[in-house]
Amino acid sequence: MGEPFIGSEAVAAGTVSHSQLRRNYTRVFRDVYVSEGTELTHALRARAAWLWSGRRGVIAGFSAANLHGSEWVDANRP
Repeated sequence: MGEPFIGSEAVAAGTVSHSQLRRNYTRVFRDVYVSEGTELTHALRARAAWLWSGRRGVIAGFSAANLHGSEWVDANRP
């Protein structure tokens, strides 16, 4: 699971247990995880934020520019 996922959904589906979430995954936002060791790129953090929003969020500003391939956006900028 290199892509972000909602931990409670994964537990409910039986994909992972609560203890596996704590040991083997990195929490990006509350209830949003990625596999341990996954590089937290700007695009990955934006997808994680969208999941955290209940899949209702809108990516705008610097994040949107970065996702659309702008070369002049600092990847560490929110």
